Amino acid sequence: MRSTMHNLKWNLKVSSRTKENSCWVLPYLVMATALTGCVFGENQQFFSKQPVPGTGAQPVSNTSGAAPGDAGGAGNDTVPSSSPIPNSGEGGSLPTPTPGGVNPESGSQTDHFSIPVSRVPKIDILFCVDNSASMQDNQQVLADSFSGFINGFVREGLDFHVGIVTSDVDSSRASVWRSRMPDYPGANRGLLLSRFSSDRFLTGNTSGLVSKFQSNAMVGTSGSSREQCLNSFIYAMEDPVDGSGGWNHDFFRNDSLLSFVVISDENEDIQEGETIQSRVQRLKDRIKARSSAFSRGSRFDFVINTSVAPPAYTPAPGEIQYYPARYLAASKILSGHNYDISRNFSSDLLQISSGMVQQASHEFTLSQLAVSASSMVVTLNGQLVASDSVNGYVYHTDRNTIELMGDAANAAAGGVLSVTYLI
Repeated sequence: MRSTMHNLKWNLKVSSRTKENSCWVLPYLVMATALTGCVFGENQQFFSKQPVPGTGAQPVSNTSGAAPGDAGGAGNDTVPSSSPIPNSGEGGSLPTPTPGGVNPESGSQTDHFSIPVSRVPKIDILFCVDNSASMQDNQQVLADSFSGFINGFVREGLDFHVGIVTSDVDSSRASVWRSRMPDYPGANRGLLLSRFSSDRFLTGNTSGLVSKFQSNAMVGTSGSSREQCLNSFIYAMEDPVDGSGGWNHDFFRNDSLLSFVVISDENEDIQEGETIQSRVQRLKDRIKARSSAFSRGSRFDFVINTSVAPPAYTPAPGEIQYYPARYLAASKILSGHNYDISRNFSSDLLQISSGMVQQASHEFTLSQLAVSASSMVVTLNGQLVASDSVNGYVYHTDRNTIELMGDAANAAAGGVLSVTYLI
């Protein structure tokens, strides 16, 4: 934050004490800039005469947040702008993205979300199920809980896709997979797994939806002992697999909430000098590559060994690691949610389902983590939106999202929501 203050082009002479407390100064500078030229209107709210200018390069689309200091948010292309993005409405588009995103002078980020005139909420849910030797009971819990898990999506009328990959990404050779997963046509790393060749993934229109998921979820225990769910997610979104003609084509949509669920009782395996930070960045880059102006961001849920104590030593590469240190680190970067796989996690799956429905239907995921809610300036088509749980917006810190409420939500269709905040 100190370096951010030094970069501000203001002739401020600050004492050492002022520098130490500078974390409260910048929000007011951002807010003051945003409110310049505003008039005090009815209902005692400020309304801008002009839409709030972007504070530097502005991201086109949104995703799950990144930890402070992390290299950008996934699903977040950027476009330099000193003028507001026009109201694009249904099917509109934003300017061509260029590199950038954070204004180095202000330390702020601006996220823009185009909101269709009419839209059935969409969500694409990808489960990564650990298929190593210790997972049979956990796979059964997932299978048995799916009926309750999916009920909320059906009840709320969401347009959903549900798919499964495994934590095994050791090989791309078909001969290897025929021995490990003989009942899954086309089984390979990052490919959607299904015992039903006509249903690579499941939707609300799939006949026998619950029974097919239950069958698909039992992915067996013959997979690699090098569990890599994050890598599997990355492979699932690579161009040859996700692009036109690829096995996973049409599963991920660029105007939905992308939701990723890890079901694993061991740590993410990383070797050959890679770090969990770089792996997460690769994942975020893949999400960014397939996002659009209408994307609703991403969500991550980790059903892992949260009750296991950290080891007293650093495990060697390839050694079994029940403590999920890397998944916990990834979850922190991605604003994820953690659950304990060592107990019956059926009730946790219901909680995950409820959170997904809420996020897909009503919320917009910020590209990075905000320093504080007080630093936010939220506008809808250039009009300031108040932080108000009745007719304004609410910031949900646990999932790094903005939710419009009451009058603001009713006015949102066909508009552009912009959120400026300190990072």
